[in-house]
Amino acid sequence: MMKKLYYLSAFSFLILMTLSSGSCNKPPFKPDYQNIAGYVIGKEVCNADENNDYWLLDFTVYPNSPQIGDTLELNGTTFSNVLKVKELGARLKHTGIMVSIDYKKISSNKIITTGCTEPNSITYPLKEIFIINQFEIR
Repeated sequence: MMKKLYYLSAFSFLILMTLSSGSCNKPPFKPDYQNIAGYVIGKEVCNADENNDYWLLDFTVYPNSPQIGDTLELNGTTFSNVLKVKELGARLKHTGIMVSIDYKKISSNKIITTGCTEPNSITYPLKEIFIINQFEIR
């Protein structure tokens, strides 16, 4: 009985060592997306249905944020790293909210909003960020 337990323990140990050694010498996992943090600073006014409007985010939350956006003056304040986004979640659509954005793509050219239905439309030619995931930062 004792010999059987010894062999079972030794066999289990060998299996464990074989499984754990398979993960050695592999490069660390690198996600296929990037993350950046920003503040919601406002929105465009273009459509009667506000769900179809772009929201404006300034990505200068952290000191080493990459320069991915454009400079924009909004309500007398100059922002230096602004992008627009269409698929911002409903609970994040409030000026001043700090958000974390996972993304794969930012448009290479500025997007000019067209087809507005509001008579006093306010739009901005800015690059667009395409969101994968989004979260509020508290």
